[in-house]
Amino acid sequence: MGESGNSAASLQVGRDRRLVRRILRGDERALRAFFDEYFPRLYRYARHRLHNDADVDDVVQVVLAQAARRLETYRGEATLLTWLIQICRHEISKQLKQGQRERDMMSPFLNDDLLRAVVESIETTELSGSPESDSRRLEVISLVQFALDQLPEHYARALELKYIEGYRSAEIAQRLEISDEATQSLLARARRAFREVCGAALQSAL
Repeated sequence: MGESGNSAASLQVGRDRRLVRRILRGDERALRAFFDEYFPRLYRYARHRLHNDADVDDVVQVVLAQAARRLETYRGEATLLTWLIQICRHEISKQLKQGQRERDMMSPFLNDDLLRAVVESIETTELSGSPESDSRRLEVISLVQFALDQLPEHYARALELKYIEGYRSAEIAQRLEISDEATQSLLARARRAFREVCGAALQSAL
């Protein structure tokens, strides 16, 4: 089994090297064969690790696009599938971290009635699992992120420190090198600015 397995792997590596050389020479048929063969295999690999089909599609597309750009770095030390899975594993890790970052967005601004309602809505829709609820949840998260992006940098940074990273006002004051009183005033202005940017849109989404 060991010798036959090594022989099969060597044959596959040889085929992979030839396929890569054809692609690098600009052979479009070889490129199509590459995508046709490896898209479904990478999709199955990613599908077991990600629960959202859209995330799986995104990851596999990114992996294949990166691989196509980096094919000249493939040296045939392992099969092409093994090489692709290494790239895929990295992209899945990035996707999972992004998902965690979005979940962290669910806990901000709890001392504000409107924004508390946002968090409660996100938690409720996450439990439902229906396509409509999932879509609304993503919309709310996108609105929160969009609103932060629209704020002046010092407002967005203060809100992130307070509600996402969990720092106390005194710690924020130290980080921003301002007084605690100035920090409280900054947070109040930042919360008002946040509501002005996306309050109506959030209420509509909720």
